[in-house]
Amino acid sequence: MESDNEFLPIPGYVSIKEAAKIVGISLSRMYEHVRKRHIPARKAGNTRMIAEEDLERFRLNPPGRLRVKPPTWRAYNARNKVFSTEIDVKIKPSQQKRLIEKLEEIRKEESHTFIGSIARYILKDLEESDWISIRLVWKDTEMPDEDTQEEEMAAFRAELEDVLDWQTARYRHKEGIIYT
Repeated sequence: MESDNEFLPIPGYVSIKEAAKIVGISLSRMYEHVRKRHIPARKAGNTRMIAEEDLERFRLNPPGRLRVKPPTWRAYNARNKVFSTEIDVKIKPSQQKRLIEKLEEIRKEESHTFIGSIARYILKDLEESDWISIRLVWKDTEMPDEDTQEEEMAAFRAELEDVLDWQTARYRHKEGIIYT
């Protein structure tokens, strides 16, 4: 038996609580969007409902501040150099989902941070969907010696050997010229 506090569904409408779940934000945040009239809500008895079509059109702004203008180019000074290691490697067949899961584990555990690195990117290739690119960036003053780098890279390769075909890996080492 349904409780007296539950409302019968209205076709084409969802409760604010359901809308928050659909959008992926907290209930209080959804109420704030309704209060600020970012999304219209209609009263239905003692509750407010949001039209499904309004919810589909509702877009959250990206987190952070939007740039007004792009950052300016800068040059490295003679005392600081930046180096990168770029690795393109093929994903083993039927392992894309597992790769994403393993990368999420690495992120959550904060493992494989590569000592001294100032940036780390793992990017999926949009043209060849079975390839990824790994970009590691160091300042020369914080870059570990080659033996340490190789130890860390070996541990990283071992962690992902069941999902990446390291035999296909292409390594490139580069030095920064200008940056933003």
